Amino acid sequence: MTAVPLENGGPGRPLRIVSFGEVLFDIFDDGARLGGAPLNLAVHLHRLGVESLLVSAVGQDTLGDVAIQEIVREGLPVDHVARVPQPTGSVTVSLNEAKVPAYRFLRDCAYDYIPVPKLDLSELDLFCFGTLAQRGEASRSTLRRLLSGIRCRVFCDVNLRQDFYSKEILEHSLAAADVVKLNDDELPVIASMFGIEPESGAVAKRFGLNTVILTLGPEGCEIWHDEEKFTSPAYPAEVVSTVGAGDAFSAGFLFHCLSGHRIEIAAAEGNRLAAEVAAIPGAF
Repeated sequence: MTAVPLENGGPGRPLRIVSFGEVLFDIFDDGARLGGAPLNLAVHLHRLGVESLLVSAVGQDTLGDVAIQEIVREGLPVDHVARVPQPTGSVTVSLNEAKVPAYRFLRDCAYDYIPVPKLDLSELDLFCFGTLAQRGEASRSTLRRLLSGIRCRVFCDVNLRQDFYSKEILEHSLAAADVVKLNDDELPVIASMFGIEPESGAVAKRFGLNTVILTLGPEGCEIWHDEEKFTSPAYPAEVVSTVGAGDAFSAGFLFHCLSGHRIEIAAAEGNRLAAEVAAIPGAF
């Protein structure tokens, strides 16, 4: 099976990606940790040597100050992280006995108001976004404007949280993407919504996708690519929390695809990085 045909950075420059969406604080029983799927993805890709550009918004508040400081500490530029009047995003996270999280998100917060950034989109290797930040009309409009101006490959991370999604949002998001990641809870929801079989291949065919990644928790993942499907087992881990593990998988998988590795290797490396994150309290 061949590698996913994503363009790489080319001679003389590193891989370059944009990650669009929420920056928020995960509120656990023992304290708050910075997160948000787009930020988690950008951090892990940066650690792998990718030039990661984050497009988001935080509040003009103490949590916003802390977020900016921590993002800078991770080595990411904050040029495209706006400061807006709304409060910095947060989500209360509760873990069950299997360390699987349940979420309650703050509504009407900074990442619902991401403004259009002054950003050069001409030399991107990959544009990444998710569904959660589209719950706000302002951020949804910004995303669609950015998507209309890019010529690179697009990765969409499906995050069906609470009531923060709709058929229209999902249809536009999946149709705009080349590579989509979703989990085994989200697959039947999408299948029912669009009247298709609950299979990764059916999602790919419905939306003209090159690749569909179906994460299966402790069972690893299933990849549908170019009319073929295969599974990749999870790496063993002493699970502390699965918060952010899917984002780590995405980073490992996308980096190795962008670097020209075979898709089986990319999936295995994604699972390995996900296991590392599942063994720590935070998302990175």
